[in-house]
Amino acid sequence: MDSAQSKSPPWHSAATLMWRSHPWLTLGTVLTGLVSGIASIVGVGLISRVLHDGEDRQTLLLLFVAVNVVAVLCRSSAAVMPSYACMKVMTRLRVNLCKRILATPLDEIDRRGAPHVLTMLTQDIPQLSQTLLTLPTIIVQSVVLICSIVYLAYLSWIVFASTIILTIVGLVLYLFFYRKAVNFTERVRDEFVQFNEYTHGLVFGIKELKLNRARRRWFTRAAIELSSKRVAGFNYIERFWFMGGDSIGQITVAVLLGFLLFGVPSLGVVDPSVLTASILAVLYMMGPLTMLINILPIVAEGKTALARLAEFGFLLDDTQDSPKEPSAAGTGESSAAKPWTRIELKDVKMNYRDNESSADFVLGPINMAIHAGELVYVIGGNGSGKSTLGKVLSGLYAPTEGHIALDGKVIDDDARERYRNLFSAVFTDFHLFNRIIGPDGENGSIELARQYLETLKLAGKIEINGKTYSTTKALSTGQRKRLALLCAYIEDRPIYILDEWAADQDPVFKRFFYEVLVPDLKSRGKCVVIITHDDQYFKLADRVIRLDSGRIFSDTAMCAVQAEVAG
Repeated sequence: MDSAQSKSPPWHSAATLMWRSHPWLTLGTVLTGLVSGIASIVGVGLISRVLHDGEDRQTLLLLFVAVNVVAVLCRSSAAVMPSYACMKVMTRLRVNLCKRILATPLDEIDRRGAPHVLTMLTQDIPQLSQTLLTLPTIIVQSVVLICSIVYLAYLSWIVFASTIILTIVGLVLYLFFYRKAVNFTERVRDEFVQFNEYTHGLVFGIKELKLNRARRRWFTRAAIELSSKRVAGFNYIERFWFMGGDSIGQITVAVLLGFLLFGVPSLGVVDPSVLTASILAVLYMMGPLTMLINILPIVAEGKTALARLAEFGFLLDDTQDSPKEPSAAGTGESSAAKPWTRIELKDVKMNYRDNESSADFVLGPINMAIHAGELVYVIGGNGSGKSTLGKVLSGLYAPTEGHIALDGKVIDDDARERYRNLFSAVFTDFHLFNRIIGPDGENGSIELARQYLETLKLAGKIEINGKTYSTTKALSTGQRKRLALLCAYIEDRPIYILDEWAADQDPVFKRFFYEVLVPDLKSRGKCVVIITHDDQYFKLADRVIRLDSGRIFSDTAMCAVQAEVAG
């Protein structure tokens, strides 16, 4: 998503943000920077007087010491004062980006992929943080530079005009190099997304890589090494152009000094004392000018980070304190959930495009309903759309066509959060959090959790420490799924979606799941939707829905089938 903000200079946006968040600190930074710049130029003037006026050196020495103390103290204050504010702003940036990610539709997150999201968190935010932390330096050094130029105008209009003309020429040349460098700054960042994808594969595919030497060799050379070399190459070219621009700045200053030393005296239009003061001022300008030039690569990286964040819909204005999460009553998170009877999917379609694929997967049109206390099996071949249907049914994916209705009321974007709180789910790509969360969104019952640990045969593997589980890592896949089911039990919501949950269970526990655990949920009035291939247990379901190529091929009431077989 493009944004106007992504086109504005990041330092300008960051400065605006600092002013809105901490106006007095920002004003204090500007004022102390101004005082520091003026004091520094006064110090340059004093040096010129000492060189051309041998009288009253003691007074000049005291003044020189005083103005330098003021310059150093004000410069340090201007750098330190906004640092705390910068850290607070960056904390809000990180937190609010996480909130923005949570508020982003799941299908968009899936299309972008985990590496893209991780790059925003691990690279874009730190780069923007670095840009923000350079603001005090930019302010102080800019003030010193401006004061130096004003001082030159005060000394001699000829020297001032020469400085301005050469500065404009140098700036035009520098911008040429700067734009070239920025192109490679953007390429470095985009290549990091690819590199993060490879590191994601490294972490989660470590078993496959260890088992296959050929794959490991390919992955190391053709993926990790190649991507790392591309990042390094783009970085080198980026630095080459930035260093070229830095050289232009140094050449411009050298030409200006050469003109002042050799050109102006031959014209005989500037007093020698004025010329000496001008040369000292130009030499003094080299410090802040060099610092500003060295900061520009950081600004370029901040600009790229800001543009990528804006594409995701995250602007610097989002760093204002986010609204609080809705209360449990407002979202439907309550131990006494509002009774429901029927959820209907009417002409629902979902177009899903993988970020790396050019083909769409289309689910639907789907017309179906589920009811309170019903046990529904969803079956079909791989790629038939079972898991996508589960995500659409639970409100994780919003339909691109059609609608979902809860007891006749259409679920729109405003009601989707409340609707999702009817569901607990264990999908195939589930993640375990070790915090015990109850049906009210707060701490769950410790005693109930211990009971379910016994029921799910996990008591010997996991303990409860305070409000957390002792481990979520040192478990087999089947045990991790049992713990995920335990978490769903503790949430105690009206509807359960279990995606291939029994696939990693041993035969004994699989039978226990289908014949004991699921009927127990049903007996408590829960609606249970099971995505499965276990046809030997179909007879236990109220209905079996078969999907094929994203559409419902059949929707069979098992009681009618059993009656037909019995007849």
